[in-house]
Amino acid sequence: MITSKVAHTHTHTHTHTHTLVVVTCPRHTWISRRLTLTLTRTATGLTLTLLLTLNQSQHRFVLSLSDFECLSPPAIRPRHCSDVMASGVSQDGVYSVFPTHTPNGFMVYCDMATDGGGWTVIQRRVDGSVNFFRGWEAYRDGFGLTTGEHWLGLQRIYSLTRSGGFQLRIDMADFDNATAFACYADFSVGRNSVNPEEDGYPLTVDQYSGTAGDSLLKHSGMRFTTKDQDQDQSENNCAVYYQGAWWYRNCHTSNLNGQYLRGGHASYADGIEWSSWTGWQYSLRFTEMKIRASE
Repeated sequence: MITSKVAHTHTHTHTHTHTLVVVTCPRHTWISRRLTLTLTRTATGLTLTLLLTLNQSQHRFVLSLSDFECLSPPAIRPRHCSDVMASGVSQDGVYSVFPTHTPNGFMVYCDMATDGGGWTVIQRRVDGSVNFFRGWEAYRDGFGLTTGEHWLGLQRIYSLTRSGGFQLRIDMADFDNATAFACYADFSVGRNSVNPEEDGYPLTVDQYSGTAGDSLLKHSGMRFTTKDQDQDQSENNCAVYYQGAWWYRNCHTSNLNGQYLRGGHASYADGIEWSSWTGWQYSLRFTEMKIRASE
């Protein structure tokens, strides 16, 4: 096996020298500290001449390039949906992404249409088909169907945003088909944390814009709380009290993982709430949280 990168040029001969090479043929193996490759264009095609120096003696091999298979460089794996889009993909759908330090990757839904596309969806509520009143492990690892209602998982969101450089967009709709959105130019979960789970997957969010009003800045800096992992600043467990899981403070101005209560409800603040848009007693029909690289 001979492996080498040889630059193709318009000249008739190109020579490249290696300082260490291993050449294996059917009956012999040579380990050389010096190898010279010469690529020559002839009337019948291209030939590759290998000149090995072994213990002051030289061995010459002349090979036709037709004997070799040209290999393409390995494809660059997308870190997130912005990379997927940059590769030429323009269709919404489920794609594999491989954030930094996540060699096995995972599947995400990519929104390639909204506001320029390239969005990685991290949460979606659409019909109440999935139970969101779950414990810590479920919220850490994720649940639901990527094409439908789901929570991507705190650990995966952390792996995407751990170094910052992401924006968050939240699209919402009520049961009268009115829509609104909230954008945050700075978003991350567990930023720069060595042990994000031990730290509670804290939220960083800043720089609001949009039509729904801001109902998230109050939660910035908070740890994530579930019904079995109370990390908020209230005397009570906010997740239990408001039937959800969120970066509660004491307790919330938004509750997008609350109960799917289908519009107005008599109970207080335990639905899918975005208080600055619909108050604390109206549960939204649709929400979609998605992130995009700011670079």
